[in-house]
Amino acid sequence: MIQVRVMAVGVEPTSKWPFVLLKDDEGGMVLPIGIGFFEANQISMKLENREPPRPMPYDLLRSILEQLGVTVEKVVVNALAQNTFFALITLKVDGQTLEIDSRPSDAIALALRVQAPIYVAEEVMEEAGVQMREQEDIQLESTPEGEAEVPATTEEEEELDKRIGVLR
Repeated sequence: MIQVRVMAVGVEPTSKWPFVLLKDDEGGMVLPIGIGFFEANQISMKLENREPPRPMPYDLLRSILEQLGVTVEKVVVNALAQNTFFALITLKVDGQTLEIDSRPSDAIALALRVQAPIYVAEEVMEEAGVQMREQEDIQLESTPEGEAEVPATTEEEEELDKRIGVLR
């Protein structure tokens, strides 16, 4: 397993579909995962430390888990099949470990709220990840609508753009 961090949430320029980028700081790989608009908003809010006036679904889930004494140990993007990513949320409750099937976007949104580590299975990163050049970071540009776009100016970014369009 490769530990990653949420690098960015953006909108693919051609399809206008949102995605999340997971970055492996050690290996320099990024993994683009297409996500829904609601999930993109929820992940962005947490990354920007914006708090809603009332609990949103992932905040509510966090509160329920805390009240029940359940700990989120980690989330893992563990599989890719037919252009669909899969994830597992590992929970600890009463000394027992449970693994719950999840969409990656839901698992990531929850992990950010409970500060749980996020991992990607090595085979998933090998299949769908994009190697970034050393010292290169993707620069997100804002549109007038406030959305972020990934400019396709380098070969790596063009490859990333292609994968985002395919992997939803």
